[in-house]
Amino acid sequence: MTDPRLDLVSQLAPVLDVVARAPLADCHDQEAAARLRSQLEAALPTAGPVATEIGATLRRGLEQGWLCDRGEPKARFSRVAKASEDTHDLSIDIVALDGPALRHGHPRGEITLGFPIDPTATDSRFDGHEAGWVVMPVASVHTPTVTGSPMLLLYFLPEGAMDWSPAA
Repeated sequence: MTDPRLDLVSQLAPVLDVVARAPLADCHDQEAAARLRSQLEAALPTAGPVATEIGATLRRGLEQGWLCDRGEPKARFSRVAKASEDTHDLSIDIVALDGPALRHGHPRGEITLGFPIDPTATDSRFDGHEAGWVVMPVASVHTPTVTGSPMLLLYFLPEGAMDWSPAA
């Protein structure tokens, strides 16, 4: 039996290709983040077959317990892959979130693809954004927050860079 996380990394290959080509290093404000979000949506639509199947896999992984198997009841997480040549130097992590999580910063930015845990939910928001692509600019800081129905957040960090103690 293969490790389902390795299967997930294989399934994420088209997403990794799109995210790796995204000019995140040039994204320094919310306007640039919105433009990049639109580019990501055009390249890989969240309602398209690739993203839809990934969302289904993430939900199965959560139900089966091999995904988001650490943390607190309202903020469960797991590392899918460390940044490496195989992942285009992006770390891949997933959080099942209901409410706020820990404040942190993104020295090199962050790209997230969010899915409602309940696929029929339409009220899920991640930092005010509907399910789908969310871009955090370079050097941004936030307290990630899901409102409405809980979400699965698949996020990609260049070089795995995250700052858990950003300046106030």
